[in-house]
Amino acid sequence: MGDKEEKGLVVLSAVGIILGSLALMFLSIFYGGFVTMKLWNGIISSTFDFQQLNFFQGLGLDLFVSYLFYSSKKSDVAKDESMFMPFINAVIATTLFWGVGSFVMLFM
Repeated sequence: MGDKEEKGLVVLSAVGIILGSLALMFLSIFYGGFVTMKLWNGIISSTFDFQQLNFFQGLGLDLFVSYLFYSSKKSDVAKDESMFMPFINAVIATTLFWGVGSFVMLFM
């Protein structure tokens, strides 16, 4: 009975890791789209008199640009690195990008 419970816990923890990583992936994608929309509407549309983006256009633009830049980059993930680190790095980079863009918008 104990061996069967251990296997059940291993399967349950694997399912939890998969669901957690999927949730983090979608949250980081939507966060990137939101930041792209905010920075486009704050900097690009006011500077060059372009049309403002809604959330889904910002999400599409973010995914397209990410595909262009990250598809050509080789994956050099360390073996001991956690599988959640790419999501955490994406959120940190997006937040720093938003901070720099907000600083630029102060002087416009």
